[in-house]
Amino acid sequence: MVKFSVTGNRRNLVGLAIGAAMLAMPAAASAITIDGNLSDWGVTVADNNASDFSSPLTTIGQTAYFVEDQNDTAGSGGFLGPNHGGQNYDAEFLGVALDNTMLYISILTGQRPDNGFSTYSPGDIRLNIGGTEYGIEVGGGAGGGAGGTITEGAAGTTYNTNSSGSTTSIAATDASQTAGSVWVGATWINDPIAPATPVQMQINGSSSQVGTADYIYTRNSVTSQHAIIEMALDVSNLLDEDGETNIGIHWSPSCGNDIVTALMTVTHETEIPEPGSALVWMAGFAGIAAVRYRRKRRA
Repeated sequence: MVKFSVTGNRRNLVGLAIGAAMLAMPAAASAITIDGNLSDWGVTVADNNASDFSSPLTTIGQTAYFVEDQNDTAGSGGFLGPNHGGQNYDAEFLGVALDNTMLYISILTGQRPDNGFSTYSPGDIRLNIGGTEYGIEVGGGAGGGAGGTITEGAAGTTYNTNSSGSTTSIAATDASQTAGSVWVGATWINDPIAPATPVQMQINGSSSQVGTADYIYTRNSVTSQHAIIEMALDVSNLLDEDGETNIGIHWSPSCGNDIVTALMTVTHETEIPEPGSALVWMAGFAGIAAVRYRRKRRA
């Protein structure tokens, strides 16, 4: 059996809250449903500054979250760092939970297609596990009109932006780079405004797909100001069997506005059964063998 523990650390912008728990037994994180509803994360999503992040993850009990407190106002009202954008580009909440080897990620954002073509360009998720960079395709499609919920397998989307960060066109995307797909060895595109950070991935001839997340992006279907990205990914094949692994999750719109990030350390070790447990286990098999032998003699 592999035993995991998780710790988070404070970093970046407004704040990162921390939890830690041993995860050898099933944890409360298993209550998370990938449905685009953040109530099971302890978050209330509502328009006009009525969202409530006062007790995120209390129903889950471990891992990390990030809250960026920005007023819900349309257009470019307010100033967000490192670039400027307002609610249309806002990233308000990033939650991360680990239940044994199942990694859960949730993002609350103002990135909705009905904001307009030029102001819609959701970036992809960067996942760093033990120093190896992975990319999770967000997709999203073109902005400028209504857009319903998408799930894993929907077409991926790469956005071309100008020097101010506005979307100018949609680039061709490899057909296998679908929403929720997870890749290693991808090429990352930086946002156009200093300090320029990686925001979109493009797979290349050296990229390999390592999995597909259970995925949903609500786009226009939650409130008139917010959209939710939520996913679950089994990372058992991405973690070493024994040791300590650092996990970092980063997300931003493609213009680089309002970057959110969460960091955690996962300690995992293979447990060896105690001598007493091993004796009981062996005795059980001996008893089964004896019963089978007696049944054979009777026959």
